[in-house]
Amino acid sequence: MHVAYEASGADRKHFIVIDGEEGKKYDDIGTFVFSPNSKKVAYAVKSENKYFVVVDGVEKKRYDGIAWGTPIFSPDSGQVVYMASMGNKQFVVADGEEEKLFDNIVTLPIFSPDSKRVAYVAKMSNKQFVVVDGKEGRQYDVIKTIGGGNIIFDSPNSLHYFAVKGSDIYLVEEEIR
Repeated sequence: MHVAYEASGADRKHFIVIDGEEGKKYDDIGTFVFSPNSKKVAYAVKSENKYFVVVDGVEKKRYDGIAWGTPIFSPDSGQVVYMASMGNKQFVVADGEEEKLFDNIVTLPIFSPDSKRVAYVAKMSNKQFVVVDGKEGRQYDVIKTIGGGNIIFDSPNSLHYFAVKGSDIYLVEEEIR
């Protein structure tokens, strides 16, 4: 296990201290997260008016914005996903790969139990849909997350969520092929 905390110096720069070792200083730091196996740490930072994710001290690509609720590790600790923005568009970065730009990413990305799939709700032109592994699903007026949470993976290859189209509400159960 580790002891970790955020600190700042007289220069008002922020840094993470892990097991007594100070990390690089940044203008701002989001919440840091350890991987499920506690071997990796990741966090979003701001530096010189750009935002990016740091994983085990390695700085990733810089963007106009990073959602402070991310990064998120996969259950097997092997991958990291986060939400980023360029201009007024948002997208998910999954294991270093940028996915499609959308008007809005509605929910935090979620991994399947086997860590092989990533799903989230996105919005484009006033329609919402579930994106799994970068592929858009059926469009609805609204995707209702269950209990205010997220999409629910029932297994590595199936998920469910509620959707609204017109005045109809659907329980959508999808098998992923």
